[in-house]
Amino acid sequence: MNDGIIIRKAKKGDEIGIRNMIRYALSIKAWPYVAMIKYTKKKFGQLKKAIFSKQDIVFFVAEDTEKKKIAGVSNYSFRKGSRLRHSIDMGWSIHPYYIQKGIGTRLLNAILEHAKKNGYKRAEAEAAVENKASVKLALRCGFKIEGRKKKALLLDDGRMIDTYVFGKLL
Repeated sequence: MNDGIIIRKAKKGDEIGIRNMIRYALSIKAWPYVAMIKYTKKKFGQLKKAIFSKQDIVFFVAEDTEKKKIAGVSNYSFRKGSRLRHSIDMGWSIHPYYIQKGIGTRLLNAILEHAKKNGYKRAEAEAAVENKASVKLALRCGFKIEGRKKKALLLDDGRMIDTYVFGKLL
């Protein structure tokens, strides 16, 4: 696909683009299911540390090479040495401008392929039942709804909403 979007593992400097994407999406209230009242410097520091440390987490980004901005981010975390060491927990976010352009699908497929190549056998994710875009993306990428958690997510407006638990065998 020649749309100027590349999917790759995150590198130094991407944390700034990810932070900008998050701040923008929250400022226009495009991500009502992200429970972050205020994106602080401390949270930005934690993001930077997570991307570039030897922690048990992997980040991928979708980069718009023409506009020089992050169009989306996905990550997975894993547990070494436990009975869950074959499984990853996933998350993803797409910049509001790039929603419904196929970027989320490409991003998730790339990071799932990376996890599979690294020996993981199962992927799990959770999304708000009301978050139609994330639900459709998960299903499009082969996840199955394995359950529903009642009032599992507390939103900034005080509402508690249900989430789906997704699973996918790699």
